[in-house]
Amino acid sequence: MRISVFGLGYVGAVSCACLAKLGHTVVGVDVAEEKVARLNRGECPIIEDGLPEIVKQMHAEGKITATTDAAKAVNDTDVALVCVGTPSTPSGGVNAKYLEAVCKQIGELVRDSDKEFFTVLSRSTSLPVVHDRLVEILAESAGCEMGDRIGYVCHPEFLREGAAVADFFDPPKIVFGATDDKSAEVCKQLYPGIEAESFFLDMRIAAMVKYADNCYHAVKVTFANEIGVICREMDIDATKVMEVFCRDRKLNISARYLRPGMAYGGSCLPKDLRALLDMSRQTAAPLPMLKGVSKSNKVQIEALMKRIISPDRPRVGLIGLAFKEGTDDIRESPMVTMVEQLCGKGHPVRIYDKHLSVQALVGANRSFALQSIPHLAELLSQDLQGVISESDVVLVSHKLTPEQWASIKWRDDQRVLDLAKVDELRGAPGYQGLYW
Repeated sequence: MRISVFGLGYVGAVSCACLAKLGHTVVGVDVAEEKVARLNRGECPIIEDGLPEIVKQMHAEGKITATTDAAKAVNDTDVALVCVGTPSTPSGGVNAKYLEAVCKQIGELVRDSDKEFFTVLSRSTSLPVVHDRLVEILAESAGCEMGDRIGYVCHPEFLREGAAVADFFDPPKIVFGATDDKSAEVCKQLYPGIEAESFFLDMRIAAMVKYADNCYHAVKVTFANEIGVICREMDIDATKVMEVFCRDRKLNISARYLRPGMAYGGSCLPKDLRALLDMSRQTAAPLPMLKGVSKSNKVQIEALMKRIISPDRPRVGLIGLAFKEGTDDIRESPMVTMVEQLCGKGHPVRIYDKHLSVQALVGANRSFALQSIPHLAELLSQDLQGVISESDVVLVSHKLTPEQWASIKWRDDQRVLDLAKVDELRGAPGYQGLYW
């Protein structure tokens, strides 16, 4: 393909060289004349391992040129990668003025050209609302509907500085968020020979994948460092602790727990987090991120409560009280907190939990249950349909079986809040997912 790359900074320079290496003809575009001149001499405009050699080779083969003339670049290509900077605003937001200016310029050039179709892919990291605005700018400046003569793709990059060339040719994933089918087809031709899982997503979802990645990476660094802080106070080698931690590929370095859902609970997580925080207080070793975990957990419950409570005090049915389905352990279950707060605010509550009966509870589990909900026996029922029929709002934290859900008779005036992402509930009246 013939591709123009707008912005010859870090992402743009890597994209220029590596796309040319894949066989495309690439035109780099930048307002900085020195960057353009260096690329036109076969010199790399940035410092990055392995990149100067590729730039030199691709320049010698005539696969890379550069220009300050945006009109020439658009006229000579069919695809544009926008790789301009998105610095922070004073408040920490995304400064999208460079992105907006480039997209407006490209749209106007397409409008005045005889091109049948032109695809714009944005590699610049920006929030979904920014991409929404860029689509509007492109359509308005090009004078047509998206998917007519012009298309747009949110195409986040996953390049680590110092390993960008390796990451380009062996990416962890490839993500596209195209506005139209024509642009999606163009995306399929962009990386010939590169084997990586590719995702064609809604544009706004594609944009958030990048933010989820980077925020999680920041959390990982901070988590390891806070474990280091508290280990040092106890004269423990934190590198050994984290080395063993990372060897666990079932729970720690895995997809487990990494899904939106209800607040955590149970007999282990809250207790052990409290113990570590108590040690941090005793040793005056600050652990601000870990300290914020329990606060964030409470926020999840508070936010859910706001979606339920109202002056007319609707009747609430809970499907699942134990913190984990298939058990009768309700110790520090977030659903117990929900019951306490709902009853305290005058909402009638009924509970269905197949594995739960007050008579069968023993030990610490029984003590916690009766201390938290003294009248638990009166609220529990083994009649699933009965609990749902008596409720205005049905709160589902356990999946149950497809057959059980298929047998349920719903009322049109009911509301269902799904905390477990139960596919069979999608058609239920007033259905709302927790975060979906």
